[in-house]
Amino acid sequence: MYGSLSNVAEADFFREEAKLSTARSVKAVESQTSAELVVAVRRRSGDYRVAAYHWGFVLGGLVALYLLVTPEVFTVAEIALDGALGFGLGLALAFNVSALLRAGVREKTLARCVRDAAHAAFFDLGISRTSGRTGILVFASTFEQRALVVTDVGIDVAKLGAAWGEACEALSSAVKRRDLLGFEAALERLGPILADTLPRAADDVNELPDEVR
Repeated sequence: MYGSLSNVAEADFFREEAKLSTARSVKAVESQTSAELVVAVRRRSGDYRVAAYHWGFVLGGLVALYLLVTPEVFTVAEIALDGALGFGLGLALAFNVSALLRAGVREKTLARCVRDAAHAAFFDLGISRTSGRTGILVFASTFEQRALVVTDVGIDVAKLGAAWGEACEALSSAVKRRDLLGFEAALERLGPILADTLPRAADDVNELPDEVR
C-alpha cells in the first residue's frame, strides 16, 4: 500500500492502513522469536506549553518594541493591545507549527519526555506481564521525532550485540524522517536479531496484541 512512498506525512503513522501494515511487521518479528513485541505511536509525549508561551512573549515583545521605536507615536493602550495580539499570534503559531514549538524545547527535555512516556506505556499496556518477561515496547513519538525501545528483564540486551543498537537507531531515524516504510523495515530487522538468543518455540503463545497501541 505504501510501496511507492519513501516519506509520508506524520498523520500517516496514525491512519488505519498504516496501523495494519505495522501490525504485519510485528507478526513478522514474532514469527522468529519468543519475545513479545508491541508498537505504540503517540503524536506527542510531553506538555510543551511553557515553550509556546516563550514564543508568545517573544513575538509580543517584538511588536511592542517596534511600536516604541517607530517614528509614529502610539498610546500606551495601543502598544499594550498590539503586544497582547502579538503574544496571542506567537502562541497560536507555536501550537500549530510543530517545528517552531520543537525549536523552543531543549533536546534533553524532548528525550526525557519520550523516555517517561515510554516507560509509563510499558506498564500501562501490560508488557511486563508476559510469562517469560520477554516483552518489548517500541515507542514512537512523532512530535519529538524519535523512537525508544524498552525491554523487559527477560531480554539481555548485551547479548543482542551491535546490530540491536543499530536497528533501534534506525527506528528513531525513520520516525524523525516520518518514513513509515523505513520504520517498518527497521522493526523487521529486530526479528533475526532476537531469534539468535530467543528463538520461537513450537508451543509459543502470543501473549500480547500485535495491533499498534
